[in-house]
Amino acid sequence: MTASLSASLTLTKTFPDFGNGNPDESSNRHIRVERSLTRAQLIRNGGDTTSEWIGGSLSFCLLSFGLFSFPMLGYGDYLFVCWVRIHVSDVYYADYSYATAALVWTGIGLLSFGATWYGTWRRSFYGLLFAIPVFLGLASMVTIPNVLPHTITLVADTNYIGTVTNSLRAWYENRQRFPADDLEFREAMARTPTVSQYPAAYSRYKQRGNSLPYVIVVAHADGPRVANVSSRPGVIYYSVSSDLQEFWVTMTEVESDLASTASLRELTWWEKRSWIHVAGHDYPIKKQ
Repeated sequence: MTASLSASLTLTKTFPDFGNGNPDESSNRHIRVERSLTRAQLIRNGGDTTSEWIGGSLSFCLLSFGLFSFPMLGYGDYLFVCWVRIHVSDVYYADYSYATAALVWTGIGLLSFGATWYGTWRRSFYGLLFAIPVFLGLASMVTIPNVLPHTITLVADTNYIGTVTNSLRAWYENRQRFPADDLEFREAMARTPTVSQYPAAYSRYKQRGNSLPYVIVVAHADGPRVANVSSRPGVIYYSVSSDLQEFWVTMTEVESDLASTASLRELTWWEKRSWIHVAGHDYPIKKQ
């Protein structure tokens, strides 16, 4: 009210009486000016409210659609941290391009967030630009769990165990017994083609930039090797009975993307066991 009265007084001084000495005409002119001023104040106040509402809406859009960029940016940062740890410690890790993958995922995340920012504050092309962060965000949430570094070692170990069991089966069908020692075990492995595209002798584990080969430990026993196992991943324990009619296989692995020590792998997940047990009578005898 004080601002209105002050503006009214100022306008009264600014617009003197031009009504040829007619006080009514001068008074009407003052009333019209005051009404115009009041209308301008309402428009300005309404514009401020509208601007605040639009600004809040844009910030909400930026926050909402920007969240879809977090999985990519977070995964990229995680891979970068893994890459640093690989070079400053003796951890075991997968044969994986950590630095390259970190740059790619971070770049995709920045592209997604950039599209969100541009669509919010510049032009969204009728909202179509927001489809980019939504699509990339949903796709990354499905893709990232399937491309984690340790999935490479998981697949390689599974293939190698498949090669071991296939080799032992082929050996038994021809000789009606399982390999008795390390020499026979390696002979059985050499005669069976690997189910993996990678050399069967090497795992997908690395340490300090060096690839780690699979190590076979052969022993005569009446059960699986589940204690006093190596802390190194990629060690296979082949335990065969004294009559060579049954065997047990256990294997060490790294369950995470980086680890300083290995543990026994769960080979029969349906029974929650860390070993494979096969008896000779499970295989048919091959006719000569």
